[in-house]
Amino acid sequence: MAGEPVQNFKVVFQPDGAEVSVPRGSTLLEACSLAGIAVDAVCGGEAKCGRCKVRPTGRFQASPSPLVSKEEADAGIVLACLTTVEGDISVEIMPRARIGKHQILTKSVEEIPHVISPWVQKKYVELPPPTLTDNLGDLERLLRGMNRKGLCVPLDTIRSLPRVMREKDWKVTASVTDLENAREVTDVDPGDTSDHLLGVAVDIGTTTVVVDLVDLRTGKTLRTGSDYNRQTSRGEDVIARMIFAEERGVSELKLLVRQTINLIISSLVKQEAAERKRPLKNVDVVAASIAGNTVMTHMFAGVDTRYIRLEPYVPASYNIPCLKAVEVGLGINPAARVRLFPARAGYVGGDVVADVLASGMHLTEELSMLIDVGTNGEIVLGGKDWMTTCSCSAGPAFEGGEVSCGMRAMEGAIDKIRINDDWTTTYHVIGDGPPTGICGSGLIDLIAEMYSKGVVDRKARIRGQEGDRIQATDSGAQFVIERKEKMGEYARADLVVTDADLQNLLRTKAAIYGACSVLMKKSDVEWDSISNLIVAGGFGSHLDLERAILMGMFPDIPREKYRFIGNGALGGARLALISAKKRKEVSSIFEKMTYIELSTDTQFYDEFSSSLFIPHTDLARFPSHPAQTNHQREQK
Repeated sequence: MAGEPVQNFKVVFQPDGAEVSVPRGSTLLEACSLAGIAVDAVCGGEAKCGRCKVRPTGRFQASPSPLVSKEEADAGIVLACLTTVEGDISVEIMPRARIGKHQILTKSVEEIPHVISPWVQKKYVELPPPTLTDNLGDLERLLRGMNRKGLCVPLDTIRSLPRVMREKDWKVTASVTDLENAREVTDVDPGDTSDHLLGVAVDIGTTTVVVDLVDLRTGKTLRTGSDYNRQTSRGEDVIARMIFAEERGVSELKLLVRQTINLIISSLVKQEAAERKRPLKNVDVVAASIAGNTVMTHMFAGVDTRYIRLEPYVPASYNIPCLKAVEVGLGINPAARVRLFPARAGYVGGDVVADVLASGMHLTEELSMLIDVGTNGEIVLGGKDWMTTCSCSAGPAFEGGEVSCGMRAMEGAIDKIRINDDWTTTYHVIGDGPPTGICGSGLIDLIAEMYSKGVVDRKARIRGQEGDRIQATDSGAQFVIERKEKMGEYARADLVVTDADLQNLLRTKAAIYGACSVLMKKSDVEWDSISNLIVAGGFGSHLDLERAILMGMFPDIPREKYRFIGNGALGGARLALISAKKRKEVSSIFEKMTYIELSTDTQFYDEFSSSLFIPHTDLARFPSHPAQTNHQREQK
């Protein structure tokens, strides 16, 4: 009936003990979000991924799903996105449904500038108090004492001046910003606070967010914090999130990523204050340098992303102008300037520009290639005089999507694996507990091991007779990675990899190698002319290089040419935060990059198709590969 009050019910999550009250008809996935429980609903609650498995007891209504097995359904397991609350309820979240502690890469390798020149400086001044004959206003007195004219001053700062100027007998410290067209007083503190000047460098990843708290006087990183991007509950990849934003608006995604960053910053400031044993607050952070892909930075800024998804894939802006923290809801000094790295294309973002900055490839005459494998794969080829770049769809398979046994690099994920002669497996699990799935580096190990042991052929198809490890199903063959008896008490089925999974992995590796090959051909250079092959990103830092080459994802060139720079996006963001010279280099990198769109490129399709083999149809490209050796023997 109209006007009837909405009835709320209690939802209790086990074993957390977390409790929320939600209206009748709310989904359990919505209740999880309200309770702050991170669930691996990578499809954004569209009932497409089958990850958000829970076991409720109480009054609820669950819709059936083919993604829930009969054995699971008999055990009372349902999808949280398809289950609504109809009364008080208790919910047990299945282990694989949880987003646990991630293996997040927080380190980067880059040369720290000798001259530290952040865009914010602090100036301590002792001012004469006003008199009848020297009756300047507080602001004018401050600017005179600083010997600075033409500085803008935020209204909030002016409002605070009468109190601040008198609190320490006209002894104050002004934070002055000088960035591009912004020359202003960011903040004024009572007394001498020039001994701490803080900024943050931020890497907004599709899956994870990493923040450095930086001493802007020395360039030293004081603390680093990280967490999963809370947007993951609204879709695993950027496409899913853009669709979510189109259907429900960008506001929720904007708030989720800002919440992620702000919680990390608050934690870092609190930790630093405890160590210094002196009061430090978020408002003491007066500068922020942020790198992320084009979609992430648009969503952080609250900008519409729908036209990035549609041909010709044009963002609202490649280079969003210098912002203030208050404009983007960043929990630091409201007047602090926030500098976003410029994106080069809809799918080549500021994180790639930051990678290049951290790598130094833009400063050398040598020919370099940079590969960053994340949710997308981005490649840059070039050096001091020119650079070309492109993007390919890569990440979903290597970050847990599109693979039935796949999961992110978090607790419970197999990240290293070997297949023994009897086809049993030996592996390492993040967190050292029982396995619940296998992450990207483990998947590369797995497919390379399966090929080496003869479990799959060059087309990554499972071969051999049905037996203890190879099983035939209605949907094709599958290989048993581990028995459910060894996977913990909550395991309901064996951990397996299917023929369909392997084909998804093969397509992903083919996209990466094919994109690299297209850049080489369009630039008319050969693989032996590459002096440096730079691998950036967390995924690249954890993979086994030899196995990545064995499966044909990376080129078979001398291994000494490979260089791993870790989290280059974070490293580049930090360099721009502390160096005026590096900030100028960012503009230079952006201007010299030529973007190649692969989605309509017939040459890419040819290269991609040729890469759908282990390692490639053209074995001459992989001279050290076992298949090449076997081929040579057959020729003799």
